[in-house]
Amino acid sequence: MMMNTNPQRIIDRTLELVSIPSVVGTAAERHVPEAIKEMLSALPYFQAHPENLHLVETGDDLGRVSLLAFVRGQKDRNPRTAILIGHTDTVGISDYGDFQDLATKPQELAQRLLQEVLPPKAEADLRSGDYLFGRGVLDMKSGVAMVMEVLDLLSQDPASLSGNLCAAFVCDEEGNSSGMLSCVPALVALKDKENLQYVFALDTDYTSERTLEDPHRYLYAGTIGKLMPSFFIVGKETHVGDPFGGLDANELAAKLVLDINLNPELSDFADRELTVPPVTLRLQDLKPEYSVQTNRETHLYFNYATHDSTPAEVLTKLKTLAESSFSSILAKLQSSYDQFTRRMNLPQKTLPWKARVLTYEEVFRQTQKKHPDLGAILESYALELAKDSTQDEREKSLALVRRLHSLWGDKDPVILLYFSPPYYPHIAVKGTTAEERRLLRALEEIVKKSEEPNLALRKFYPYISDLSYFALPEDAAVEALKQNLPGFGVTYTLPLDDIKKLDLPVTNIGPYGYDAHKYTERIEVDYSFHKVPSMVLDTVLAMLKNEENE
Repeated sequence: MMMNTNPQRIIDRTLELVSIPSVVGTAAERHVPEAIKEMLSALPYFQAHPENLHLVETGDDLGRVSLLAFVRGQKDRNPRTAILIGHTDTVGISDYGDFQDLATKPQELAQRLLQEVLPPKAEADLRSGDYLFGRGVLDMKSGVAMVMEVLDLLSQDPASLSGNLCAAFVCDEEGNSSGMLSCVPALVALKDKENLQYVFALDTDYTSERTLEDPHRYLYAGTIGKLMPSFFIVGKETHVGDPFGGLDANELAAKLVLDINLNPELSDFADRELTVPPVTLRLQDLKPEYSVQTNRETHLYFNYATHDSTPAEVLTKLKTLAESSFSSILAKLQSSYDQFTRRMNLPQKTLPWKARVLTYEEVFRQTQKKHPDLGAILESYALELAKDSTQDEREKSLALVRRLHSLWGDKDPVILLYFSPPYYPHIAVKGTTAEERRLLRALEEIVKKSEEPNLALRKFYPYISDLSYFALPEDAAVEALKQNLPGFGVTYTLPLDDIKKLDLPVTNIGPYGYDAHKYTERIEVDYSFHKVPSMVLDTVLAMLKNEENE
């Protein structure tokens, strides 16, 4: 089945998609999947099979949807089916300042950027004419256009197509992945209805340099995972005129940030790949008003990337580190108190605070001794929180932590360690199954035959993506997560059983560019539109081959 991708058609579709604003967390997200459905409906295959285009509702208050598109090959009844995904939302456009209205108009934006003072590399790329600038051109409406191109090509002659193709154009990837999570059950239902054999999932999300001046272009097998370890910190309040009479929760939080943030000792290493270290995503005190009382409660959470660490292992590692951080602050506090009292010629004493770090599960078990119906109490509260659209999922988990702490009744300083949503499982492609071996061979063959001199294959797509929801780690790992993520199953849900049913190897083959999530976001035209689409197509066809023996 010989065919060639059409770079200009992909560019045109990219520009059309970019022109439709679809900022994550807004009702406008709905417009892109609907536009894609309209574009695909014009193709002869989908005119003949309109039932193979299906909008999937997320069920949220914004009315957001994703789109599933299915092409059935008619040659040799081959059940092998490739899944392609791409997300249709973007981050916001406020970073474009007073020319936000041009963020989704690449040609006009380029003219305006010529009047701006840009970082040197961005200015050089702009003036070269080799790049398209704009919100979503790289992350990832160009990738979505590539998926549309593959659908277009493979649907032109279904009688000659061996195998099948399913594409999921999903919303909310930049937020909580509600689009992908609502599509997972739909994919399982399609598999059962059509008697399909899913063989792998391919994302066309963006790629970029891994470090400054990295010359390579990458294909990725597998994907990184993400946990959100969170800390609810309870100190001891006091009047600011008597600061040594209390324990400042803010100082404990600051010490945790210093010890955890960008600490490479906490990076996950597997398959000769290292994750980026944890990074702070929120640090916030919980004092509701201004007063001269010191802060008693603070919370913070981190983005924690994984390649092979389980939730239980991350909890153990961070609990040990937090205990050390807590002890360090107590030692500093005692030293400061000793210096102060000496200079004031006042009696000295040993301050009463003790370093305590407990997990959510540990506090739950202690509290359950006092409240045997604790599970029902917290579930009832979680159901109330689930109805509140003004709080996001992380705020709801924190509210449950605070309720548990209140029921526990212990008033002494403590750090309570738990997980906030969302959770993204890591997926390793090691070649342990026939489909993994076939996928690795297909990717290695692309690298071998490519005329791109710096093309390389790496493990673990390094940017959080919806690929994570095509497989799960062992049950024990997920159980530790469930026991330490407040509200799991109520305020935050995952279709665990359906993800297990998919259980697929994954790859990312995407466009190349720079500055995703920045106003200088841009895509390199030649590599991205002239070379990458054929790599995607070749990988799909290689995985669909109906070979009897592996």
